[in-house]
Order: sequence, then structure tokens, then C-alpha cells
Amino acid sequence: MDSLKTNIFIIDDEEPIRKVLSTHLTKEGYNVIQSSGGKGIFDSLKAGTFDMVICDIKMPDIEGTLILEFIRDNFDTVPVIMLTGLTDVAVAVDVMRRGAFDYIMKPVKKEDLLNAIRKAMMHRGLLIRNRQLEKENRDYQLFLEEKVHERTKELDTKTRALEDAYLVVKSMNIQFATALAEFIEAKDRHTRGHCNRMRRLCVELGTAAGMNDREIETIEYASLLHDLGKVGVNEEILNKEGPLTEEESRRMKAHPEIGEKILMGIPLMEDVAKVMVAHHENYDGSGYPRGLRGEAIPLSARIIAVADIYDAMASDRPYRKGLPLEVISAEMRKVAGTQLDPAIVELFIEKKIYNATMEPQV
Repeated sequence: MDSLKTNIFIIDDEEPIRKVLSTHLTKEGYNVIQSSGGKGIFDSLKAGTFDMVICDIKMPDIEGTLILEFIRDNFDTVPVIMLTGLTDVAVAVDVMRRGAFDYIMKPVKKEDLLNAIRKAMMHRGLLIRNRQLEKENRDYQLFLEEKVHERTKELDTKTRALEDAYLVVKSMNIQFATALAEFIEAKDRHTRGHCNRMRRLCVELGTAAGMNDREIETIEYASLLHDLGKVGVNEEILNKEGPLTEEESRRMKAHPEIGEKILMGIPLMEDVAKVMVAHHENYDGSGYPRGLRGEAIPLSARIIAVADIYDAMASDRPYRKGLPLEVISAEMRKVAGTQLDPAIVELFIEKKIYNATMEPQV
């Protein structure tokens, strides 16, 4: 710091000492403020503008340590050099512990005085710079927090917009899938309403099985479209009342792979296609089209298989009425472990998933 801009406040009850110090410092280009202390010293300090303080420790009206504490509490970047005529080291240690920058023994040597002042002013400069850096850091942190807050608000707005757009797209996709399912059912008079019932059953059963939102969405589409491949099967085969010939059976069993080929070309439908193609696989490996076994069959496909056999037995047919729940449950347990996943069968029955397709009582 330039000494020409440095104001030094000297506080000592002995006028000769004040004059000597003032003379030394004025010659060095410092601006000097003098005070004999007394009760009014605190008002003088509050009203003054100074860069450092030189203060006597022992004064009749007020202790220099009290002035030191006042400056430490109110001017924390102002260094204080204490003057003492005592030789007691404990006094010097005490003032340093209380926050003095340094102390000088009387009589004061000019060289010691100027050296202590230079060090004190360097220390003050570092303190002021540190305060500036701290303020700049706080300001920068506040700036960053504000920017993060603004960016977060923008991202939240965009996220909500994307979520809204996604819900619109999903609604359109579900409507489209439902329309496809109804088109498929129109070819097969035995399955009217089957796909929508499957959707409700599979979503309930998938939720009970602990599926996440993405998996539930996949099974929702897959259950609606599980028979999509029947668009490639002749209606005479679909509606035939008697047993199918070997050739007719071969064509019927081709429908999972036909559906897979249709969906694999559609973005975001690859997972649905992988589930759909496996819904006729049997738990013991005897199913089709690829003879998958056990957990090699996707969980969603195992769930669809359970829902499918339930709905087939629970629905009315031209040749019979829908079967009672106890008969269906017994039959499902009978084929558990061969055609169906036993754990999924038990979950279906235990959680009463069949209620998902029951009409509400009026």
C-alpha cells in the first residue's frame, strides 16, 4: 500500500511520545492522527478514517487492551501495534493473543517502528484482498446458483413439455394399437374384446410382479397386439370350428413371427416385438416358435400367456359358456410348470388379477 495514502492513528497518554512518533512517521510520508486516549477514544475511532493503530498498553483513563478489542470487533482489517514500557513477556504475549499484530518496547527505535509498520500494512493489504476474494467468491456462487436456478426452471419447463408431448404420443399410440387389435378381432369372431381384456389383465399382473413403468408400457402394447400376426392368417382358419389340419396348424403357429416382423420395423416397438413373438412359448420348452424354456422366455411373455389362457377359458364361446373361476384356477394350476410359469399362475390367483376384467356391479 502507498504510504502517502496511509493514515496511522496514534493513541498514547504521553504527549512527548506522540510527538516523537508523529515526527518520525510524517517524515516518512504517513498521515498521522493523534489522541491521548480517555473515555472519548471510542467515539474518535468511530468517526475517524485510519489504516492502522499504534496504541499504548498502559494509560490512566483506559486500558490499551480494551481499545485493541474494540478495534478487533469493529475494524477487523486494521492492524494494531501495541506500545509497552514493560519488560514482562507475559504482557506482550497477552496482547498478541488478543489480536495485536505486533508490539514495540519503549523507548521506540525508529527502525523498529517503521519495520513493524511496513509488515502491518502488508498484512492489512492481504486481509483486504482476502475479503475482496471472499466477496467475489460469494458473488460468483450467488451468480452460479441463480444461473443453475434459471437453467433448472428452463429444463423443468422443457421436461414438462416433453412429458405432455409423450403422453399425447402414448395416447395416440394406444389408440392406434387398440384400433389394430379391433381389426384383428374382426377377423376372428371368437375373440371379440379379447385384446382389451388382455391389456387390463397384463397391466395388473405386471404391476403385481413388480415391473417398472417402462416394462408396464411394453406389456401394455404387447398384450394389445399379441395376436397382430393373425393378419397374415386366413380367416377360414381363424374361424374354423373343428380341429385344424397339419398345414392349417403350421400357418396358425406362424402368427407370432409375422407380428414380430411387422413391429420390428417400427421405432420404439422392438421390445414389444420381442415379447409378442414369445407369448406362445411354453415354460417347459414345448411351445413355439423357438422352443424357449423357463426364464429364457421374457417375463412379459410369460404374463401374457397366463392372462391369455385365463381369458380364453373365462370367455363365452359359440359351443360353451365361460367356465367358472374355480374350474379355470384348477386348470391353470394343472398346466403350471409345463405350459405356464408356476409363480405367475399363483400370483394371478393370489392377487385376484381376474377382477380386472369383471364388470362392476350396479
